[in-house]
Amino acid sequence: MFFYVLLQTVVLLFQPAAPLRGQTTITVSGKAMDAAHPALLLEQVMVINLNTQQGVFGAADNSFSVQISKDDTLIITAMGYRSDKICFRDSALKAHYHIIVPLRKLSINLEEATVFVPRDLNRIEQDIKKLGYNARDYRLSGVDAWQSPVTALYQEFSRKERSKRKVAELMNEDRRRELLREVLANYARAGLIKLRYNEYNAFIDYLALNEFMLQAFTQYELAFYIKKKYYSYMER
Repeated sequence: MFFYVLLQTVVLLFQPAAPLRGQTTITVSGKAMDAAHPALLLEQVMVINLNTQQGVFGAADNSFSVQISKDDTLIITAMGYRSDKICFRDSALKAHYHIIVPLRKLSINLEEATVFVPRDLNRIEQDIKKLGYNARDYRLSGVDAWQSPVTALYQEFSRKERSKRKVAELMNEDRRRELLREVLANYARAGLIKLRYNEYNAFIDYLALNEFMLQAFTQYELAFYIKKKYYSYMER
C-alpha cells in the first residue's frame, strides 16, 4: 500500500501540467484586509471581474471565492478603501490560487461646494433692498399700547415675543450672508476676487457689512469696498 501511494505521488509530481493544459477556468479564493490593521473587519468587500463586469460580495470575515478565466482581471475593494487589481495571466498554471489582499484607506478631502444659479447684480441688489424686518410683524396680536398698556408691555418683553423676534433676526442675517455669497460668486466669476467658496464666510465676517451699509452702497461703491477689503484680507 505504501509503495502504491508513493508511486501515485511521484506521478503527480512529474506530470502537474497535463490535467491543466486545456483548462479555461481557475478558482481564486482569499481574504481582503486593512493594510495598516489586518485584524479590522471591512465593510462590503467586493470582488469584480473587470472583463465580465460581474462580481460578488465577500463574506462577513472578508473572505471570498470566485471562478474566473486565467486571463480575467479582478478588482478587489471595500467601502472606504482603494481598489486593488489582480490578474493571473502571467502566473504559473494552477487550478486554485489563494491570495491575501491588503487594501489601503481612501484619503479624500472634499471642499464645501454650493452651486449658485447665476443671477445678475441688479437682481441681487433688489433683494438686498428687501433686507430687514418689522418687529410689529412678530407680536401675538398687535395690541394697541394706548388701549391695553399691560398687555402690550407683556408682549414686548415676554420670552415668546423675544424668541419670535430672535428667529426673525437670524433669518434676516442668514439672508444677508446668502446675498453676500452670491455677490462674491459674481465677483469671483468676473475675476475681481480670487476666493474659494469655503472661504466666503470668513471673508464676509471680515467685511463687516451690515444690511444698512449694503442698502446704502451703489453697486460701484460695493465693488470698490469689497475689492479694497479683499486686498487687506489677503495681506494679513
